[in-house]
Amino acid sequence: MERQNFENKKLIVIVLAIFYLVGIFIHLNSVFSILLKILTPLFLLMSSALVIFEEKPSKQFLIWISLSYLITLVIEIIGVKTGLIFGSYSYGKNLGVKLFDVPLIIGLNWVVLILASIGFVEKINTSIYLKSFLVGIIMVVFDLLLEMSAPRLDYWVFDEEIVPVQNFLLWFIISYALSYFYFNFKVERSFVVARFNLLFQFIFFLLIVLMK
Repeated sequence: MERQNFENKKLIVIVLAIFYLVGIFIHLNSVFSILLKILTPLFLLMSSALVIFEEKPSKQFLIWISLSYLITLVIEIIGVKTGLIFGSYSYGKNLGVKLFDVPLIIGLNWVVLILASIGFVEKINTSIYLKSFLVGIIMVVFDLLLEMSAPRLDYWVFDEEIVPVQNFLLWFIISYALSYFYFNFKVERSFVVARFNLLFQFIFFLLIVLMK
């Protein structure tokens, strides 16, 4: 059974790698730009599903997923409407269906990114507080790269075209709080696919920054 699980996860990782390679090709070829509105949210939905269901989710895990999704989506809606959380920004057209000007996929992307960050620190023999701190740091580092590529991909843009410091501070606080919540739930699960997904995303956005 363990051998079969390993083979299944290896296959999922290979599929994800292919998805990201195709995504890089499409994003770097303007002739395919018309497809981005359809393919970007669809790809994010599929990759998120692969991360969440890499193994059968427990009840606690599903509760964490649901609450984290709702919390981050509500925070994003308040942020877009008021400009008081992350700064003044707006979402573009390439992230799919929106609710109050916020793409529905955004909350799910928050969940998947935090899960992957948890996967990189969960085996460290230290306190929950330090693990949550490290998750926050990983998320901020990732966001630094994400903010450089998001306007080019028509994901979102800040009104002043300069990302305010408060954006990174809130990324840290939200990531810290939700990972601390996760660790207290004491959920046991694999993070193989989640870690690779974050690694592939990092490479994807780095290439977008370097090649555009």
